[in-house]
Amino acid sequence: MTYLLFMVLSILKGFIYRMKKIGLGRQAEVFEDNNGLAIKIYNTSVPIENIEYEAEISKKIYDVYNRAPKFYNIWHQNGSYGLQFELIKGEMLSIQMRRHLNCVRRYAREFGKLHREIHANSIKGLKSSIEKYEWGLRQYKKLDESILYRLLEFVKNSHAELLCHGDLHPENIMIDENGYMRVIDWVDAYSGNPLSDVARTYYLLSKGTSPEKKPYYFKLIESIVKRVIAKEYLHSYFSNKVIPKREFDIWKLIIQICRYNEGIQEEKPFLERNISIEIDRMGKNA
Repeated sequence: MTYLLFMVLSILKGFIYRMKKIGLGRQAEVFEDNNGLAIKIYNTSVPIENIEYEAEISKKIYDVYNRAPKFYNIWHQNGSYGLQFELIKGEMLSIQMRRHLNCVRRYAREFGKLHREIHANSIKGLKSSIEKYEWGLRQYKKLDESILYRLLEFVKNSHAELLCHGDLHPENIMIDENGYMRVIDWVDAYSGNPLSDVARTYYLLSKGTSPEKKPYYFKLIESIVKRVIAKEYLHSYFSNKVIPKREFDIWKLIIQICRYNEGIQEEKPFLERNISIEIDRMGKNA
């Protein structure tokens, strides 16, 4: 009986590894299955409640924004859980940017327009920006009560019910076989103020790191290109309108505090310094 169970588990495990891996994130891997669907398989550390929540919001998001992939089913095999989505064939925007460095400004401008398009959609039934950022701010223990109160009040007074991706960067944008941009990985989506979402993307474009290991010289070149992309993206998003600097700066601080709580070691030194500077500035302007 034990031998039979071992054989069954080995076959099921082999099924996963025979699928073609097409994506890698901090919490999940994405495979193409034999039926032409994309399966996002989570690390075993991810609670099933989180996976079920993503399934629920994926349906709602596709109903209002069809650049998102269509959701099909929750997948379960050999103790692993995942989600089945429409397979979007094409390339990540990040790959095209690396391949065509002379086109990164154009790609960044298209990225900005795409993000503005996402924010044009009202949605209910998602986590609110108040829930999302109140938790993140309270987790950061270096905030004194007066600064924490001001930031929480800012979040509450800025709330809206517009669709926000929550983690939009070039690895989460696919360019399909027809050259059409599609947006994937909506697990962090929420309804809220678009400026909060823009601040998150701006941080990821300019300072964010990925789990992929890269040579030092590549990181150096990448940091220069990132600054160009972030600047072009921001100008495109606001379509040459005046950026609301005060509100945007506060959202950038909130985003950095929440990013610090994600525990990404290579980003912590920068975040600690910058958060401290911005908090001191807030204290002086109180």
